[in-house]
Amino acid sequence: MSHSAEPARNSSAGTPPDFRAAAPVPLPLHLAQSIVQPGVPLDVQMDRLDAMLRGIEMWRAAPWRRPDDETTVLWSEGATTLRDYGNGRGKPVLVVPSLINRSYILDITPERSFLRALVEDGYRPLLLDWGVPGEVEKTLSLNDYADTRLRPALAISRVLAGGPVPVIGYCMGGALAVAAAVRRSDDVRALVTLGTPWNCAAASAIVRMMQDTARPQIATLRAFFRTAAQVFGVIPSDLMQALFATLDPGLARRKFASFAGMDQGSSEAGLFVAVEDWLNDPVTVAPRVAEEVLLDWHVTNMLAAGQWSLMGGPVRPADIACPTLSFCAANDLIAPPQNAEALPQQIPQARILKPETGHVGMIVGSKVAQSVHEPLKNFLKGI
Repeated sequence: MSHSAEPARNSSAGTPPDFRAAAPVPLPLHLAQSIVQPGVPLDVQMDRLDAMLRGIEMWRAAPWRRPDDETTVLWSEGATTLRDYGNGRGKPVLVVPSLINRSYILDITPERSFLRALVEDGYRPLLLDWGVPGEVEKTLSLNDYADTRLRPALAISRVLAGGPVPVIGYCMGGALAVAAAVRRSDDVRALVTLGTPWNCAAASAIVRMMQDTARPQIATLRAFFRTAAQVFGVIPSDLMQALFATLDPGLARRKFASFAGMDQGSSEAGLFVAVEDWLNDPVTVAPRVAEEVLLDWHVTNMLAAGQWSLMGGPVRPADIACPTLSFCAANDLIAPPQNAEALPQQIPQARILKPETGHVGMIVGSKVAQSVHEPLKNFLKGI
């Protein structure tokens, strides 16, 4: 059965990527961060800004469009689909992405596709694509998503595998995969996490400053999410984009200036356009999910404190008995090393790998074949 949830806005099946005209989002913040460079001479600042703006215009004019998603959908519920990237062949493995970004980062281009690499290694990736929250999802919590989306997807994957199935979780999807390994241990053959936050107190100075500011105001912030739910129905993607932009204030300037100097016909430039389109094709977030992730995880540090419950009980990594492999990237700004490594450090006999890359780089980077795909293949072969 072929089925398509709301298409990516930069696919030919949906609206053409008109979002580029106002992007990168949030553009005013990116421009302000590029202009305000303390201690840098004004002429240097202007040269940097000019290079950034040239890069933005070149990206906006790039002819690349994401092709339609032709994968088979095995099951759907609301906006969520379970997509078969193996076309019925290979050993099933359930892949759980983040809820706050489009899942196609895992299949960004044929040359840099995490999912296609699994297929080449003889596996059948079953992607739990959360989709964009619709009317049904607007009121869901993480526990609701786990019960109504993750649990059925895991059950279907087990049937297709003929037994317990390996589960791979990326970013916050890794935390949900951990919950499955703890609460549905009979269904999980092995666990793999990539860039999964756990000890959110181990953060950069900028994030700690935001945490310190938010902590005394947490009741007010919770009220904000409830008000936003009433006014917008969902949390606008602009909020999440602005938060991500604060993690590295100079990133937009550096990356677009770099793009301006690339050979525009190169694979490197093509990948840049694909990833930048993904970054500017965000999803809205269910208010209860945003509250849990931003406040419960990142302000009160509920995960590391052992206070998080999902799928009927507490989620304690120490209870995981299946083989576990965790990728904790050395340059990850979303889940910095001490943050991410806190998870496998609690899991008996878990193996930790530390690729020299960033959060997105561990999925699409130039060295992932050696630093991620090869060790992942060897791990799955050995279970």
